[in-house]
Amino acid sequence: MRTVFVFASALVLAACDPASGTPVTDQASAPQPPATEPLMEPAARPEVEVEAFARELYTQMFEDDLAPLDEINRGLWTPEAWADVEAAWARDPGAISVDPLCFCQDPTGMQAGEITAAFTSEDTAEAVVELVRPDAPVQVTLRLKKFGDAWRIDDVLDPDGRSFRQALIAGEA
Repeated sequence: MRTVFVFASALVLAACDPASGTPVTDQASAPQPPATEPLMEPAARPEVEVEAFARELYTQMFEDDLAPLDEINRGLWTPEAWADVEAAWARDPGAISVDPLCFCQDPTGMQAGEITAAFTSEDTAEAVVELVRPDAPVQVTLRLKKFGDAWRIDDVLDPDGRSFRQALIAGEA
């Protein structure tokens, strides 16, 4: 009698869903859990576009020797920012003494670390870039504006939060 009970119990359990203990019928007709909205994946965040722009900019600078103040790269800048650069050069051809993207003379040995971005309006954003240097990491902030489908640099804040454009205007760059 005991053997029959154990055997019958095994058959009942084999026909039950282990999680709920309810009898299993045809799996295709079994009730499915309600669909939920998928969580926003990191790649779907709008800020990723800004972060990607900043990452590409610094990758080109550190790996491909991009010179951000070279005339051929004026398209990286907003027209207003580039006008400030040209005005500084008109006053003094040697007016700009540092690379505004790293606030350094030579970016050799540097790389971009963490980059975080946030929109400040629909067509403006800031990207905070950690620059990993041989001596100590520092952060710079890119102030960006969107023109069509492209982001452009409107200003760069040094590690102390001072504006590159204001320094240009004041003759202190």
